[in-house]
Amino acid sequence: MIRPAFQLGWCILGSCTIGAHAFLAPQLRARTIAPASSSALHAAPASRVHVLPTEADVTSAVHQIVQNAAKEAINKRGHFALAIPGGSVLKILSTLDPDGDWAEKTTLAFVNHKCVPVDDVGSAIEAQAREKFLDRWGLTDVVSLGGTADGEKEAAEYESKLRSVPESKLPRDDDGFPVFDLALVGVGDDGHIGSLYPARDEISVVDGPWVVPAFLKDPPSISLTLPVMQRAKSTVISAAGKSAKYPNGKAGAMRLAIADEVVTPEEFPASALREHAVWILDGPNGSEIDLGGSTIKGAAADA
Repeated sequence: MIRPAFQLGWCILGSCTIGAHAFLAPQLRARTIAPASSSALHAAPASRVHVLPTEADVTSAVHQIVQNAAKEAINKRGHFALAIPGGSVLKILSTLDPDGDWAEKTTLAFVNHKCVPVDDVGSAIEAQAREKFLDRWGLTDVVSLGGTADGEKEAAEYESKLRSVPESKLPRDDDGFPVFDLALVGVGDDGHIGSLYPARDEISVVDGPWVVPAFLKDPPSISLTLPVMQRAKSTVISAAGKSAKYPNGKAGAMRLAIADEVVTPEEFPASALREHAVWILDGPNGSEIDLGGSTIKGAAADA
């Protein structure tokens, strides 16, 4: 786990030592934003990075984090607000068996989602999630898309639906942004988070909207904006698994997201979550970051 040496304003400069390993905190260009927002489009150093031995360990850590976050939120206010993406996170959640009845007290939203019919198992994250785990969990309070291919319309309507969720279920912060109890965020090889892709305007939306349309692909997608991802009570990014083609999984992407000294969020959006997220990697995916190992317990406790 990386711990920052010291903090200067909102950016940390210096180095951190873990056992025999030293991690040089990135010294990146910082971009200020509108005074009305406290969101950040810059890459401050990551402070909570855990490299676990195996893919199974990463899965176990994420399971513990979901269960712990749910119980904590429900004990505090009687409800749990969870945001999920698609991809490998769905695989991780598919093997989670809820401990207790917390799923019945959960509101689920999507970090991103294609603008397709929500029952399209081939393309819709909602349909895939229902098939893999939501129906089994008994989680029925899902904030769904409308199912059209109109990106602008879907983004506007999705934000309206989120805003209609009462604060007792989805709290707001002082700037009026939603605060999910837990946001599980995926990272692509190109650094995209949700549907916020490199070198596109969507990553720079930090001053108001909760949801934006993304038109890089056809059909388009909707995505939570960067401030929403940053402001979750706990944001978790996991990377695990490998293949014959990619024997180290997303090791290169994780290095750029977590430790590269020159990359900017505009170039690699995941770097904008460095200081906000708990990063949980297996050995191959963490192989390009010079860190000692961590434990499931340590990763779960850090979220």
